Parts: sequence; structure tokens; C-alpha cells
Amino acid sequence: MTEHHRIREASDSIEHALHLNARRKLRIVAVIDIIKGASVLAIGFGLLNAQSHVLENGGVSLLRLLDIDPTLGLPRRFLGLLHAADTEHGLLVLAAVAYAILRFVEAYGLWFMRGWARWLGIFSAGIYVPFELYYFIRTPSLTSASVMAINLAVLWLLWPNSKPTPSPQPSGLQ
Repeated sequence: MTEHHRIREASDSIEHALHLNARRKLRIVAVIDIIKGASVLAIGFGLLNAQSHVLENGGVSLLRLLDIDPTLGLPRRFLGLLHAADTEHGLLVLAAVAYAILRFVEAYGLWFMRGWARWLGIFSAGIYVPFELYYFIRTPSLTSASVMAINLAVLWLLWPNSKPTPSPQPSGLQ
């Protein structure tokens, strides 16, 4: 007797309809990683030309967007960190370059179907999901839903598609 799994069947039908084999799925994520890495590099190098206090002003805007009082302890420390970072754009650019290199290495591994890259991608995409879910529940918006949907799609594309092996039928009592 075969057990039906609706989620697995839906996943299989989507993969079939989109002609997604394992190689194509990994290459889609590799392209996403290249875009993410290039975007972070562009932002990082943009910081080199940024005016002073651009990060602190951005932090204040973010806290307002999230409806968080900037005079509270943790938000005040966050703004203090951003104020200090405004004077150290070089360190932020270095962090952006390191992040971009990680994305490009992952993209390379996924493009050439390396197993380590798949697990690195699952970890690096999955680590954000709880935070995205919290943010979506707290302040639902099309943006937060889109970001979470993209991350969940990446996880779906990266997840190993292991078909269940049929259990051996008993051949009788011996």
C-alpha cells in the first residue's frame, strides 16, 4: 500500500510543470546568490562615497518604520553602533566584501552541483526565516511577505529531493 503525501505530490507537480531538475534548481539559486552578492558589493562601495551620519539616519528611519522608540536601551545602543560605524565605512565595506565572497563561493558550488554548497545555502537561507516570520506577523506587508516567500522558495529549491524507498514486502515466515 502506497502512502500519499500531498506536499510531496504538490512539489513534484510544480517541479514537473516548471521542468525543474536538480541542476536547474541549484542554478536558479546560484543566480540569486550572484545577485545578492553583487547588490551587497554595490551598497558597500556606495558607503565609501556616503555622507557622514548616513547609517545613523538610516537606523533612525528603520526604527520609525518598525515603530520602535529610539530612546529605549537596545535601540539607543543600535543607533550608537551605527554612529560609530559612520566613521568606519572601510570596515563596513570589508564586511560587505566578505559577505559577497561568501555568496559568490556558494553560487560557484551550486552551479557545479557541490553538496557542501547546497547545505551552506540551506543554512544561510534558513537562518533568516524565523526573523522574517516574526517581522511578517508583527507588521504584515507585501515587502515582508515577498522577502519571506523568496527565502522559502530558495529553501524549497535547495532541499534534497529524496524519494521514499519502498519498504520491502515480507516474503513470509521462515
